[in-house]
Amino acid sequence: MTLRYTFRHLFYGGKIQKERLYKVLEDLDSANSGEGTDISEIKQAIGKASGEGAGGILKDVADLKTAVGSADTDDGSLKKRCKSIETAIGDESTEGTILARIKALEDAE
Repeated sequence: MTLRYTFRHLFYGGKIQKERLYKVLEDLDSANSGEGTDISEIKQAIGKASGEGAGGILKDVADLKTAVGSADTDDGSLKKRCKSIETAIGDESTEGTILARIKALEDAE
């Protein structure tokens, strides 16, 4: 933001020049309203996680947290599915796991 007048231009003959002061105030007011618009846009982008009017970044984060979920609940979440896959793969010493069955096939050759 560039003001039309500097502080020293507000004075002439030892008195404040009202017209110049009004111009400075108008510049400051218009600069301030621009920041208010920016803040409103940021608030809208951030949004609300839930409830009426939910949306924006907070809603997206809440949806992602739900999708990722917990490994300990049977809700079909990503964490639960990953845990199930890891359990099925297992290790070579756990009977019935994929790695144990591969090891048995390799040893049989």
